[in-house]
Amino acid sequence: MVYSGLVKKEPKPMAKQNIDERPDINALVDQIKDYEKRLEDLQGMRRSLQESQDRYRTVVKHTGTATFVLAPDRTLTVVNASFERLTGMTKAEAEGRCKLLDLVRPPDRERLRRYDADRRGACSGPEDLALTLQEDKGTVKDVLLKLDLIVSTGECIGSMTDISPLKKVEAELNEQKAQLAAILDAFEGQIYVSNKAYKLTYANEQLLSRIGPRAVGQFCYQTIHGRKSPCPFCVIDQVTAGQTVRFEVKNPRDHHWYYSMNAPIRHVNGSVSLLAMITDINDRKNAEQALRESEIHLLQENIFLRTQIKERKKFGKIVGQSAAMQRVYEHILNAGATDATAIIFGEPGTGKELVAHAIHDMSERRNKRFVPVHCGAIPENLIESEFFGYKKGAFSGALTDTAGYLEYADSGTLFLDEVGEISPHMQVKLLRVIEGGGYTPVGSNQNKSANMRIVAATNRDLQLLVKNGLMREDFFYRIHILPIHLPPLRERKGDLPLLIEHFMGLYAGKRSVPPLTAKLMEKLYHYDWPGNVRELQNVIVRYCNQKSIDLTGASAKPEAPPDQMSYPDAIGLGPKNLNEMLAKYEKLLILTTLNQNQWHRQKVAKALSVDRKTLFNKMKRYGLLTPHKTGS
Repeated sequence: MVYSGLVKKEPKPMAKQNIDERPDINALVDQIKDYEKRLEDLQGMRRSLQESQDRYRTVVKHTGTATFVLAPDRTLTVVNASFERLTGMTKAEAEGRCKLLDLVRPPDRERLRRYDADRRGACSGPEDLALTLQEDKGTVKDVLLKLDLIVSTGECIGSMTDISPLKKVEAELNEQKAQLAAILDAFEGQIYVSNKAYKLTYANEQLLSRIGPRAVGQFCYQTIHGRKSPCPFCVIDQVTAGQTVRFEVKNPRDHHWYYSMNAPIRHVNGSVSLLAMITDINDRKNAEQALRESEIHLLQENIFLRTQIKERKKFGKIVGQSAAMQRVYEHILNAGATDATAIIFGEPGTGKELVAHAIHDMSERRNKRFVPVHCGAIPENLIESEFFGYKKGAFSGALTDTAGYLEYADSGTLFLDEVGEISPHMQVKLLRVIEGGGYTPVGSNQNKSANMRIVAATNRDLQLLVKNGLMREDFFYRIHILPIHLPPLRERKGDLPLLIEHFMGLYAGKRSVPPLTAKLMEKLYHYDWPGNVRELQNVIVRYCNQKSIDLTGASAKPEAPPDQMSYPDAIGLGPKNLNEMLAKYEKLLILTTLNQNQWHRQKVAKALSVDRKTLFNKMKRYGLLTPHKTGS
């Protein structure tokens, strides 16, 4: 059909479709439903993943451990608040901007690289690594790092724990261990630890040097004591029960004495071991034994001397039986039993040096030197060199090294006679020696020690010297420890017969010396003896040589014998044997004392300083068992 020049075309009829080629509507619907289900599953998984991520982020955010995520290029991508607190970095400073290596101190970076490579690779290395972090402010922190690989993303999740307090405690423990090890190894004795099965678990160097380095792990009774079975003195049971046990034991191997202190060690697992500290005390035991034997000997000797002292007419070279001399003997015994400084007071000629020598002979220094020094006879310009010695060339005439009195008296006794004559300047130096400060020889710079006992003597009033500034007060109190006062002869004339007999025996020799007559004895008795025993000694020496008594001292002062006794009455006129004269005098003395005390024997024995048995024997000898008057 054509319209207005246009040809109207008719539509072509649709081709006839093969019914077999049309899609199956039901199958498409099923397929669509399957897609929709899978889409829902994917959306569910996405929601679950999102929830997991949210939970993970919440855990990471709020956990107390510094946690972070490292990208494959080692950049920090996620950090939590604990990480910020630990490192001092904010999230903005760390995430995407910083690498973990930047936080680690340079000496640790190579270790971190190896550890990171191991954790991303076969994970054959350690699970954690101790590192040191350093903040910008210089603060150092020790941390324990742990990395785990996220395989699907190539990232690593990591955590860091601050172990600085732990490191500090570890350092302190190591310091304590070092100190303890030094103490244990420096300990002069032997230290070991053994368990209840008698196995050594520790031994210090002192013990290992004796029993061998392989002893640890062996039985203590075998390695230490050389026994095949536990020691009978072992205290492991008491120690494991919580007791501390101390005892002394003699080792059967070396026969030495040891002091053993055994204490429990309580372990963390609840077990208990024995800690033993053993010290060699063999020298001490030997010294104790020697001292004990010496004490027993001295005690026996002292007891014997004290029981016999009241009957003694002599003490060493000292002669006298009077009560005053018995007191002197007692003081000598007391001074000999100690090492303290003693000082002897007495007039010239009373025998001060004899007393000093007796003190030395009674002391433990008896086998060493007794060095007497007469202080008043030494010039002031020489006293220091005489006491301390001098070196060669110290002064003109010092041709050789010369020892002084202090060196000669080492380990012995130094007797300072007339100590009051020492100048205050020298007293200062001697005071230093007495107090243990030692001394220096003239011309030397080497200080020497002085081990000696000092016994001093004087006839002067030392307290008056102190008052007048001639003696230092500290020096006085240092030497005035054990004072002994010697009586002058005029106060103990009862000892005249003994002294005369003693000197006659010394100086008569084989000479034919006539005995002293009663008249001469009375003359000697009435004399005042200003020169004391030394003057009497000179008188007897002259008598033995010249057969005459010559009293050259001060004029004799008439003085009645005790109880108005008269020597002519007591001894009788005419020459007599000295022993007979002494016996007569002793009889009269006993009889007079008996009458004075109404024949009370105990009082008489005390007055005469003898025991009752001795008094009875003498009374029996002289026929004085029944009361009768003097002169009968």
